[in-house]
Amino acid sequence: MAIVSGDALDTGSSGSPQRVIPSAIAEAPETIRFLGTSVAAATYDSALEQVRQLAREPRATAVCPANTHIIGEARHNPEFARVLARFDLVLPDGMPIVWALNLHGAGLKDRVYGPYFMRHVLRSTPRPWRHFFFGDSPECLAELRIALAQLQPDIEIAGMISPPFRPFTEADEVSFADAINRTSPDFVWVALPGVRMERWIIDNQARYKGGVFLAVGDAFSLLSGRRSFAPAAMQRMGLTWAYRLCKEPLRLGPRYLRYNSAFLSYFLWDALRGRAWERARTRN
Repeated sequence: MAIVSGDALDTGSSGSPQRVIPSAIAEAPETIRFLGTSVAAATYDSALEQVRQLAREPRATAVCPANTHIIGEARHNPEFARVLARFDLVLPDGMPIVWALNLHGAGLKDRVYGPYFMRHVLRSTPRPWRHFFFGDSPECLAELRIALAQLQPDIEIAGMISPPFRPFTEADEVSFADAINRTSPDFVWVALPGVRMERWIIDNQARYKGGVFLAVGDAFSLLSGRRSFAPAAMQRMGLTWAYRLCKEPLRLGPRYLRYNSAFLSYFLWDALRGRAWERARTRN
């Protein structure tokens, strides 16, 4: 495990970080239960206000931008569906999710794409908001730190951890929790493989004193410049997967064939039975 230290903390006489964050109460976006998962009909701005509010909770909270892979896996796997149900906020990460929600009256114009949402939040949360970054390689984190300073010159990086590329042991988890809890971050950005990432966040919530844990997948690689974003036109057409497939056909081909096909099959099956959506509601 590689731990990259964060910025120095300003501390009072007690030795704990001294910071004042303005309070505000944002109205929660409407949610629509789609293929068994409650997804917020959120925009980048409404989601930003929600995560700011979650950061003030006296507990660890969790946010998941969900694409077809995540929604399809939850529909297929009841155990993972229970994991996803424990997230405080599930966002429509993929255009197919947006289109599906709009068929039920959501009226969304865009998705809330994890890497773009991370960029939006970082630009909108200068000091005293504090950010911790968990995932990817030490090299990626070093490049990400440089990119973050350009993105938000007044960013406060509480710390960075590149976890080992193997199953985490109990000793690993204790070490992660100690390092993150000591820095009292408002936001913990998590970049692990999909499904494993969401499980890790929920399985370990009790270890953490606070902070919003956000599952952002490949955001570190994209925002650091190690990988390129799909062209905007392809993103609007819901073809980000096709761009990535062209870049990494051997690695991503089997994955996309399996999960995209599963998502489409479940959507068509549930829609024919009138069970693709459930009544829209407001999440408390």
